[in-house]
Amino acid sequence: MGLKTFKTKTLMLTATLAAVYAVLRIIPTFPMIGVPGARFSASDFVASLYGILLGPYTSIPCIVVGTFIGYFAGRPPVFYGLDFTPAALNSLIVGLLTRKLRLHASTLYLLLMILFAVHPYTLLTVNVSASTGLGLPFPFFWLHLVGLIILSTPVGSYAVRNLFNRRVGYAALSFSVISLVGTLAQHLTGSILYASIILPLLSESARVNAWTIVFWLYPFERLVIVVTSTIIGVPVVRALTFRLRLDQE
Repeated sequence: MGLKTFKTKTLMLTATLAAVYAVLRIIPTFPMIGVPGARFSASDFVASLYGILLGPYTSIPCIVVGTFIGYFAGRPPVFYGLDFTPAALNSLIVGLLTRKLRLHASTLYLLLMILFAVHPYTLLTVNVSASTGLGLPFPFFWLHLVGLIILSTPVGSYAVRNLFNRRVGYAALSFSVISLVGTLAQHLTGSILYASIILPLLSESARVNAWTIVFWLYPFERLVIVVTSTIIGVPVVRALTFRLRLDQE
């Protein structure tokens, strides 16, 4: 396949995925804690997939364009028009990881964790009731630490190597691990936006209550996203990989 043909097909794929993303943006899913009437969108299920298919840089304009089309299609912005940022960071980190730039991905992920930790309106620990009835402080971003471990150890590289494994089970597990890292980065970015734009309008007690609710809900929310992303993403990746092999023969 010639370079010109490759660029044309890449452009067509990018435009198509931007249109798909715009459609998914207007489909609501989970309610957004602390933002009355606001909901996450179905586009969250494909952000990691875009990073895998398009890479760390092409996926970002695709998501940005799709998000802005979604604004005009009836999905109003929640974060002053910066709503594309969480998904863009998801696809960026996943794209870096799958292009064997694990150090870049882990550094960016760690930077997000630091920004969350130093933000004046975030919550670092939540009191968790133990069997003694006493409240024990527990790190809010304990699950995000799992994502950092995946990125900073050979686990991330192993997942990338087996992403295109002919065995569906290996491919699905690898996609799930990569998607987990991406969706946790997306959650960190969204939390930073939430703390910067929404929470300054609330009282201190309301902020603590909001973060406490998020603490209990976000692991299940991220799990649903990972499972759904894997169900959608694995067949797409395998189909496009098979198609690419045919084009190269």
